[in-house]
Amino acid sequence: MENIEEFGKRLENLLKYGNIRGPKRTIRVTSVSFCPLKAALTTRYDVRFFGEKNKERILGQVLHMGLLGLIKDSWSYLQGDIEATPEIEKEVSYELGDGWLLTGRIDLVIGEHMFEFKFLSDWSYEKIPENLDEVDEESVLNAYTEQLNAYLNMLPGAKFGHLWIFRHNELIPWKKLEIKKDSRAFKEFLKRARGIIKLIESMENGELPKDPKPRFEWECKNCIFKSICSR
Repeated sequence: MENIEEFGKRLENLLKYGNIRGPKRTIRVTSVSFCPLKAALTTRYDVRFFGEKNKERILGQVLHMGLLGLIKDSWSYLQGDIEATPEIEKEVSYELGDGWLLTGRIDLVIGEHMFEFKFLSDWSYEKIPENLDEVDEESVLNAYTEQLNAYLNMLPGAKFGHLWIFRHNELIPWKKLEIKKDSRAFKEFLKRARGIIKLIESMENGELPKDPKPRFEWECKNCIFKSICSR
């Protein structure tokens, strides 16, 4: 009888959700590029980032909203000879298997082109090189470029990636970097995402990684999980 009940439960989940685990669980593209333990904790416990330590991030979100709103409201002027209709904050997803989805939101899509906008403080902005051949291993630019590459691989028909980086307090001029679609790099990105899933599942079994390794050395400095991390 138990086997029949399990069969019924699995059939219900399969019909309702497309997998036997129930509702889809998601990992955001933006979290995969940084410390895997922080991504796992944030995803598992649905953590929101506010407060003094995250003021630069919050300011960036506000500027994002303002720029995207300006583009939307002024498109009749901005479009010039562009025939494609702009799609703002376009949602994309990729099946990771076993009920998990990799999800993200692209700032702007215009036909085959996609754009990601980043807003940095003066100090952080000045450290961004003019081309991708000069990127240091510890540069946040590595995270930005692989996120945009993930979107290029997740959105059918996307061919060209544009990473535009602005200052917080002086939007003009800004740095414009072109990102080429790289399927091999995307496979490595997916491997990292599945590694985060394993960490989450370990936490659900009462285990916490004993030797966490951040993506960048500077991440630990202001991490909200610093007090409970063994690093």
